[in-house]
Amino acid sequence: MTRVAIIGGGPSGSATALGLVRRGVDPADITVFDRAAFPRPKLCGGALTFRGTQYLDRLIGHAPGGGETMGLQFRCTSLGAYDVVERGAQWIYDRAHLDDALLAAVIAAGIEVRQETPVREVVSVATGWQVGTAAATETFDWVVGADGARGVVARSAGLSGGIVGRLVEAVYEPTSASPDPNVLVFDFDPILDGVPGYAWTFPYPKPGTSGLYKLGIMDGRGVVPGSVLRKWTDDYAARQGFVRVESKIAGWPEHYFSPRTRAHLPGLILVGEAWGIDPLLGEGIAPSFEMADYAAGRLADAIRAGETRIRGYERRFLLTLPGRNLWFQSELADLIYGGSPRRWLRVLFGFEYMLGLGAAGTESYGRLARRLPQFAWHWGLQLLRDGLPSNADVPSRALESRGRATRAERSSWR
Repeated sequence: MTRVAIIGGGPSGSATALGLVRRGVDPADITVFDRAAFPRPKLCGGALTFRGTQYLDRLIGHAPGGGETMGLQFRCTSLGAYDVVERGAQWIYDRAHLDDALLAAVIAAGIEVRQETPVREVVSVATGWQVGTAAATETFDWVVGADGARGVVARSAGLSGGIVGRLVEAVYEPTSASPDPNVLVFDFDPILDGVPGYAWTFPYPKPGTSGLYKLGIMDGRGVVPGSVLRKWTDDYAARQGFVRVESKIAGWPEHYFSPRTRAHLPGLILVGEAWGIDPLLGEGIAPSFEMADYAAGRLADAIRAGETRIRGYERRFLLTLPGRNLWFQSELADLIYGGSPRRWLRVLFGFEYMLGLGAAGTESYGRLARRLPQFAWHWGLQLLRDGLPSNADVPSRALESRGRATRAERSSWR
């Protein structure tokens, strides 16, 4: 018997548990720990891009109680907007509902789930890893850290890497706005104000409600005070014709994927946000499913072989399509949220080959790494023709009218 502790019952933890069972691991050997009682609130836009719906469908099917959208829209006040047509429907959920459905499938598979059981620490011992809770300390052969951005597993094991950013978000209802509930809106106006991230407007299909939306902002570098992000979100909502229906705007950390992050020690692996999510748009659910699928396969093989090491755990993930895609997203994030953001924002809205791919409906968001040779070729041609875009401020009457952040203010955030 090889005992496996999965710390965290969210999408990555649940998907890893289901993946292990489907690869022949005895469910009686798996224990899932989570500090919360499900269903529990979770700050998240709740959108699954098309590749996320594919994984969810394989895991538990199309869970009831959600909604669907058909496309994404990238926009910026001064640079325009363009549509990204997905290959199929995107599913939208209230995260409390989705995560509860996933954990219910874990329980139905015969796996022990200990809710309201926060893990205080994990400690390496000669026979595996000790998992300490308020009630007891138990030893497991393997520990899977699926406990999020500031999880106890990575912290206890001394595994770190990647950027921890933040998001703030609240539920709003339209007043003068007429939003399209079939589109996920990604707005890059925050970059014009010195915030390295984007804002979003997503439909919010919470059971028992209608006509609500989630609006928020992501700081992809974790450099802007939460108070600034909250005010920006409320101001943005007002300009778009929304009014907040919640008493406060909540905030949450996000841990972004880096190809340099360590995610494995003997007897221990990280998955999901504990390892890192999409650093460009902060997409977490689909990457968590993809990582969990990879991790469950590698871990099941190690258990069958009686091994405590998974050779090349991080490196071989980068050779998979999901790993290459996350690497590609991290490179894009370094450009758009890096030292010349306005230049690369102009590229984002002016790269003709990419705009054509987005409108074609043949691709899926976050699955463009395989197009890297074509990107390089077409970008080289456009660069020769038009030159490198400027990094000068992007003019915007809308932003000027409400008062842009000063250079000193932007510097103080960092």
